[in-house]
Amino acid sequence: MVSSLLTQPLYIAIFYVVLLIAFWSDLRRTLTRSTPDEADRHDHNSRRLIAVTGGGGILAGSGCAYALPMLAIEWRPLIVFSVGALLILAGGGLRQYAIRTLDQYFTTRVMIHSDQPVIEAGPYRWVRHPAYTGGLLLHLGIGVILANWASIGVIVLGIGTAYWYRIHVEEQTLRRELGAEYIHYTERTPYRLVPFIW
Repeated sequence: MVSSLLTQPLYIAIFYVVLLIAFWSDLRRTLTRSTPDEADRHDHNSRRLIAVTGGGGILAGSGCAYALPMLAIEWRPLIVFSVGALLILAGGGLRQYAIRTLDQYFTTRVMIHSDQPVIEAGPYRWVRHPAYTGGLLLHLGIGVILANWASIGVIVLGIGTAYWYRIHVEEQTLRRELGAEYIHYTERTPYRLVPFIW
């Protein structure tokens, strides 16, 4: 069963406000910024995969919360809800920090600008793809708010798989286009997504 708090209008409203705060910059960027179509040739459908697994994972995770009540997290609903909300906000904040650090070099498609340097500032000192680390935390938070172990697993596995593929595609392009400078960066910053793990 879904978290008992998500049956109450106040907590449903809080959940949607937290999601809006976390996704606001992405929504605004999607509506106001365009990227040339030629970027799609480097993308290998990874952007679509992220969209499908992100949205589809959340839908499937929500379904799991209802279909698998035996896997519900029943321990202190308010604390579980609060942890989930904090993970969503922290993930959204990290994602936006990473995007702002890239500044004009950020794009949702895999493409390299002709004058693009290797960015090592901000969160790029700790992991090579911090925007995806933030996205992973954000999705984990949604699973935690649903308060079901199956929901967490489905949501994180879905988006994690998409990010793994996207990182593979991006790193091939970055190595090819930026060459030795990027390879040296990977040696200085060995973790792609999660510090000390991968």
